[in-house]
Amino acid sequence: MSRVLKIAGIIALVIVVILALLLVVAAVTPEAADPPVDMANHGAGSSSVEPSYSGLQRAWPATNEPADNPSTPEKIALGKLLFFDPILSENNDMACATCHHPDLGFGDGQPLASGSDGLLTRNAPTLWNVAYVQKLFWDGRMDSLESQVDFPLTHPNEMGVTDVAALEEELRANPEYVALFDAAFGGGAEAVSADNMARALAAFQRSLLSQNSQFDRYAAGNFDALTAQQRRGLALFRSGATRCFECHGAPTFASDTFRVVGVPSDD
Repeated sequence: MSRVLKIAGIIALVIVVILALLLVVAAVTPEAADPPVDMANHGAGSSSVEPSYSGLQRAWPATNEPADNPSTPEKIALGKLLFFDPILSENNDMACATCHHPDLGFGDGQPLASGSDGLLTRNAPTLWNVAYVQKLFWDGRMDSLESQVDFPLTHPNEMGVTDVAALEEELRANPEYVALFDAAFGGGAEAVSADNMARALAAFQRSLLSQNSQFDRYAAGNFDALTAQQRRGLALFRSGATRCFECHGAPTFASDTFRVVGVPSDD
């Protein structure tokens, strides 16, 4: 009996050694190179909404910048300072960037946004390329960045400002803000207003553009901008098997349409 156990132990040890060797070989074996791709058509891929020979580079859509608030460097600089300043919240403890953090894609990286009291029921959407978004908030109820500013500013579960006039006075008491509002809009201290604050914040948000991403460079003709793994992922992303590209098309990978997912369609 002991001899049988000894033989079984040796066999088990041999199997373990063989498996270990196979793992080592698999770990050091280089990844197979992608098959050659015609450089003139490196954007081609199969999709249920595009023919396989189509490319990736497309024109950017129109921005949502209104005629009465053209972006200027002065407005953007003021908007950036306001965006990161907790002075815009009721208790001076939250900034726009609290829920729209640059390191998290100008989102919050959470299933539900924390807000001021943890009672919000949705997460914070990204602000990247928001200049091209025509319907704002998850339910699309607003159509301009200027008009949407008031909602998070005064919402009791977000920044919670209860007296906008008092906020204006707080900003006017800061000489740096008075100078920045004057540079952006003219009028000295009178330029410090909730309306101009909204215009400056909107101008800053429109400056958050990702037009030089790895994908953008790839779509423009730089084949090496994406790794082999990323190119395979892009092909899968565009394929009829996943259909990701139907809702998330280039160049913004977003859409102003609203869709019901996860339930049967009428078709």
